[in-house]
Amino acid sequence: MADAEKLSKVVPVKPYDLIYSFGVVHHTPHPEKVIEEIKKYTHKGTIIKLMIYHRYAWKVLWILLKFGKGAFWKLDELIAEHSEAATGSPVTYVYSKTQARKLLKDFKISDIKVDFIFPYSIPQYLKYQYKIVWYFRYLPKGIFRWLETHFGWHLLISAQALK
Repeated sequence: MADAEKLSKVVPVKPYDLIYSFGVVHHTPHPEKVIEEIKKYTHKGTIIKLMIYHRYAWKVLWILLKFGKGAFWKLDELIAEHSEAATGSPVTYVYSKTQARKLLKDFKISDIKVDFIFPYSIPQYLKYQYKIVWYFRYLPKGIFRWLETHFGWHLLISAQALK
């Protein structure tokens, strides 16, 4: 295990053809430091696959309404508190597509997709029971899939190193 913001102190620096990060960058205090570390492991053409949380997600709206009672000025705090099934994540950032592009400004982004809505009831999920929340239970699959690709929780980014 290593601190992603100080990865080069633990993992020998050498170029890789593929760098994959799923669910790490948005939980670090300084995501831009992680991106700087990632750059140390690239060569021209290195492929980067990255998942960060999406700011305009169904889950963000759900957190805002359920826990924040609409207090949008507390949104960042609410997201950090309720972004994971186990509450109290100390740091959780969310990104719009524009913010993601800014974070990855030193890379050539080839694709950004939105995907994934967690449809299960959290209390049951924590007990390993997979009960779909009532409002998703009756939603046609095609509409649910449309929601996922527009208001999903994951921003899936494909990029290439330029150097």
